[in-house]
Amino acid sequence: MKGTLAAVLREGGPVLWTNLALAVLLYGRCCGLLLWISRARRELHGVSGAGAEMIPALHRWQDEFQAFYQRQRLVIAAMIAAAPLLGLLGTVGGMIATFESLSNRRSAMAIEGLARGISEALLNTEAGLAVAIPAVLLLYYGHRQMQKGLGQLVQLEDSARGRTLS
Repeated sequence: MKGTLAAVLREGGPVLWTNLALAVLLYGRCCGLLLWISRARRELHGVSGAGAEMIPALHRWQDEFQAFYQRQRLVIAAMIAAAPLLGLLGTVGGMIATFESLSNRRSAMAIEGLARGISEALLNTEAGLAVAIPAVLLLYYGHRQMQKGLGQLVQLEDSARGRTLS
C-alpha cells in the first residue's frame, strides 16, 4: 500500500467507495443536526420573560424539537448501522479474492493475490468501523444537546408559570 488516499481507495475496491459516499452523507446529516440544535438552543436562550400566554407556544416548540430530532436520529442511526455492514461486505469480497488467488497454481501470483485480497478485506473492515464509531459519538453529543434544549424549555415554562402566580 502506497499510503495515498487514491491508492487506499483503489486497494479497497468498490465497497470502500460506497462506504466513503455513506460517510459523506452521514457526517453531513450529523453536522446538519448539530447545527439545527445549536440554532434552536440560541433562539431559546433569546426568549426571556415569557408570560403565561407563551406556554402553549413553548409546548409546540418542545414537540417540534423532539419530533425533528427523532426523525433525524432514525436516519442517522440507520446510516451508522450500515457502515460496519458495508465494511463486512468488503471484507467478504477481499476474502473471496484471497481464496481465488490461492487457487492459482503459480506461487508468486498467489502470494501477490493473497496480499491484495487481505489488504482489501482489512481496509474495508477498518473503514466501516472508522465511519461508524465517531458518528455514534456525534449522535450521543447531539442527544445531550437536545436534552439541554428541552431543559431550557422546561425552565422557560416554569418561569412563565411563576410569573402568572406572582
